[in-house]
Amino acid sequence: MKKLIFLFILFTAIVKLEAQQSDTLTAAQMREDINYYFDFLKNNHPNLYLKYSPAQYDSLQQALLKQCTSSLSRKDFNRQLLLLNQYTDGHTGITWTEIKHSSFFYFPYFTLRNDSCFLGNELIQTVNNRNIKEIISEIKKGYSWENHPLSNEARINKAFPILLSFYYQIDPPYFIQLKNRKTGEIHVNTIPIKKVASNKDPIFQFKFYPEESIALLFYNACLIPGNSEDFFEKALKKACFQMKEQKIQYLFIDVRVNGGGNSRANELIFKHLKSKKYKGTYYCKVNPHTISIKEAKKTNQEYLKKNGTNFWKRYKIKKRIKRLERKIPYYCSTGIDSLSEIIPANKKGFEGKVFVIQSRMTYSAAADFCTSVKQRNIGLLIGEECGSPVRYPGNLQKGTLPHSKIGFVYPEIYLWYNPEVPSKNGFLQPDIRYDVFGKTLKIEDYKKIIRLSNTLEKHNPELD
Repeated sequence: MKKLIFLFILFTAIVKLEAQQSDTLTAAQMREDINYYFDFLKNNHPNLYLKYSPAQYDSLQQALLKQCTSSLSRKDFNRQLLLLNQYTDGHTGITWTEIKHSSFFYFPYFTLRNDSCFLGNELIQTVNNRNIKEIISEIKKGYSWENHPLSNEARINKAFPILLSFYYQIDPPYFIQLKNRKTGEIHVNTIPIKKVASNKDPIFQFKFYPEESIALLFYNACLIPGNSEDFFEKALKKACFQMKEQKIQYLFIDVRVNGGGNSRANELIFKHLKSKKYKGTYYCKVNPHTISIKEAKKTNQEYLKKNGTNFWKRYKIKKRIKRLERKIPYYCSTGIDSLSEIIPANKKGFEGKVFVIQSRMTYSAAADFCTSVKQRNIGLLIGEECGSPVRYPGNLQKGTLPHSKIGFVYPEIYLWYNPEVPSKNGFLQPDIRYDVFGKTLKIEDYKKIIRLSNTLEKHNPELD
């Protein structure tokens, strides 16, 4: 029995030692992970060099490899790799694999100018005696250059209390030193301990105000699970029937907190909204290394076999395949394919006016929803600029580094349309600017937006 107990204690000690050792990465392991990440992006990312050149990426890779001179914990290596996110697009980057957190603490929303933080008219100088500029400088580097600056500001605000604790061991209560920009007066303010609920918004939710002839659809995520599509469609049909019965004239679709998902969910909504015909060209770019001509030809032949059920159909399919195969050399060298598309007008659907409320957190497939609203002339965009640009990567995939097991994400395709919707610095503009971010809109806000739209349409009849 004593021998068994001794063996059990020895086994437990070995397991603990292995666990401690596995949390530490050698310099060689980190170098292999860094090389893996850069090589993977070179061979799989559809548009990696949108901002930075191959030479700049190579220089960045070599600089990072030179820093690997001694062992690091997974947590510290994760922290180091997150700094790479400033060089990639908003759909590419290292994830917070090793940054574990179970609760959120309140810190007042601050605005950013470079690395300086402001609360109203006051400059935040320190948090618990730590220079905040130094903290923000690091956290900012974890977010993409491609995102709208206000989108990154919101993301940094959300992450700030978590990373304060995880990186700097600063927990509430927070003592912040503030400097008044007008008077130069310096004082210390205390932010008491306050937990923030991390409840997620429902994917979609309807609200009706028949007495005001207004309906609201909170479309909070383009992530309708496959087995919930029928439920979503039934809910949309029911809501449209209710709007018709109640003679609703104004529909507000709120995508302020919608961070994206799948554009397929957008089309389920568009089926119930009147729209004009859209004609344009859809461009898709992939990494040439991922193209398999053999697989493409195999797919074409399988399609021919399945659908070429008579002479005339086989003739038409073969003609289309020949036209596609003539494009193969260009496609293989550039990875770019194009498709002319005509989306017919939808003459059935909601009879009233549609407003889409967007914000800095409207991202990816949600921003695409807003773009489609403009392309198909469905309604007016309200609020502020979207968080992601009109041209954006898609089909998000997940990867894992071989030694550290730190996760990363990357897109498979890069998309754009011609003609492009009007944008400024690449970001979709609202038709009516309105203060919507972080606000609980009241019925008076919706009525004010309606009045503003009437004024706008009086001066711009084509928007009607």
